[in-house]
Amino acid sequence: MAVYAVYKPLGATSHDVVETARRVLATKKVGHTGTLDPLATGVLVLATGSHTKLVPFLSGEDKEYLAWISFGGSTPTLDAEGPLQPATPWTPDEAALKRALARFLELEEQVPPAFSAVKVGGVKAYEAARRGEALALEPRPVRYHQVELLALQERPEPLRIAPGAEGWRPDPRGRPVELPPELAPLPTAVVRLVVGSGTYVRAFARDLGEALGTGAFLSGLVRTRVGRVGLEQTVPAETLAQARPLAAAEVLPFPAVELDHTEVRRVLQGVPLPIPARGLVALTDRQGRLVAVAEGDGFKLKVRRVFRPED
Repeated sequence: MAVYAVYKPLGATSHDVVETARRVLATKKVGHTGTLDPLATGVLVLATGSHTKLVPFLSGEDKEYLAWISFGGSTPTLDAEGPLQPATPWTPDEAALKRALARFLELEEQVPPAFSAVKVGGVKAYEAARRGEALALEPRPVRYHQVELLALQERPEPLRIAPGAEGWRPDPRGRPVELPPELAPLPTAVVRLVVGSGTYVRAFARDLGEALGTGAFLSGLVRTRVGRVGLEQTVPAETLAQARPLAAAEVLPFPAVELDHTEVRRVLQGVPLPIPARGLVALTDRQGRLVAVAEGDGFKLKVRRVFRPED
């Protein structure tokens, strides 16, 4: 089977998209490399068949987002699900906003949202939150690589966006963005984020509001990149039967090494190859098909995962 870049539409859960892929591709073996909330849209990387073994190698990849952050109110889920809880009004101040954004580049830990899948004592936080119970969530490691203010709006408004040398950004000729129904006409910042795995953008919205002395929530979110896979590569899940799978070299975050027929046979037999590489590498045949993921110590490659043609 293979790896696909799928567009998750507004309102669907990541599980909904996986179920559609299972039906369209006639396989039960489908996994994804990172959940998107129902009110978010964008890139969802799906692995099917034997390629689900790639998920551990892809789940830790950096992710890029365009986030709409509305100020002057909050919600229990920190997104546009509601209900809106009014907070201190915020008068747009671009200089103060940019100072607050810059602090996230130094952030190393952050408390997850109450509505998250983080477990405390075996209990998922969102399950406790739905029962009205408050769990003591500990800060978790996070990493903000890039934080950039793209626009200040009087209220959350969709934009057209397009990719460029410095990531996705507003472009009147680009593709339209889907935003959830507006909860209130609140001042809104459009922010581009590049973050490490496990970072909750809803927590970013909450903490940005607190830094500015008000409440804030995520009024819209588009995931534009997962690792090396961009929004421009995505297709609707309903069209996967006709879609071109992604090649291993397009997806995996480490170098690819092409093998000849004899080397492929040795890898499938579990024999280490005397190739002087260090770290993880993708091993492909001469047709570019993934044969294995291996790890090198500078002298030889030891196979970590094998992908047989019949799988």
